[in-house]
Amino acid sequence: MGEKLNMQEIISSPDTQKVRNCHLALFDAWRGKREETDETISQYLAYLFEQGKAPGTVNGLLSAIRWRAESEDRPDPRGRLCRIARANYSKQGRGRGRGQVDPITWEMVEQLCAIALGERTRYGYRDAALFRVMSDAWLRPGEACAIEVCHLDLENQLLHIPRSKTDQEGKGAFQHLKKRTIPHVRRWMEKAKVDDGYLFRPIHITHGNVMKGPLTVSTIIKVVKARCKQAGFKGRFGGHSFRVGSAVSAASRGATDMEMALVGRWKSTAMPVHYAQKVNAHQSVVARLEDEDAA
Repeated sequence: MGEKLNMQEIISSPDTQKVRNCHLALFDAWRGKREETDETISQYLAYLFEQGKAPGTVNGLLSAIRWRAESEDRPDPRGRLCRIARANYSKQGRGRGRGQVDPITWEMVEQLCAIALGERTRYGYRDAALFRVMSDAWLRPGEACAIEVCHLDLENQLLHIPRSKTDQEGKGAFQHLKKRTIPHVRRWMEKAKVDDGYLFRPIHITHGNVMKGPLTVSTIIKVVKARCKQAGFKGRFGGHSFRVGSAVSAASRGATDMEMALVGRWKSTAMPVHYAQKVNAHQSVVARLEDEDAA
């Protein structure tokens, strides 16, 4: 745990800062007047374990503590006791937490959009466009919330993402939108009278008016869960389900791990491999040889 932060980690996205601040506030409230030492932190980890927290929570906390120390130009308080506690937590706390969301594949997106469009409401037009864009561009919920009309080039089927979780420097990336997605986006913009500013917006629950601000991540998650329930899908779905589902769909069609990492804007192939592991199992040498034996 003696790694150094780089500037990219110090200048973080608002969502990342919010999570860090939450971790630190809870830790500071627990420790009271005690100093932030290796021993105090390890004791807090023991407390988190008793509370049933998942290893991911511990990793987030330790990352936040490291970030605060580095940003305040003081030594990292984490030491040997923290390393031991973290290792034990990872072993004994395995299986805790919510786990990975279930995928919404490209085929499932078609079903969700058909249901939403069948309502012939602004909610339906928005949700259909939102789902297709998130699926095509392998978007994280926060990225979908941040889309503005100026980021779209519908004629060339392109979406520009100025900044993302793995691109804190703002180099930006372009994502391809499928041809059949474009009419859905145009229809939503027409029905909602959106020609600038945020693309996906809340709709007033009483008046039905389209509001000016962007959708929130929590709203997207609620919409996804509600639509999946409406479609009769079984599983745990959320804002990242489109991203996971696109990886699964692409893998089933023969996309390589590197191709998926590029389009998903992951720093390595580890995540797409993890998401598509069931598909990859069916495409393994064992599955192939079984087919050959059957022939």
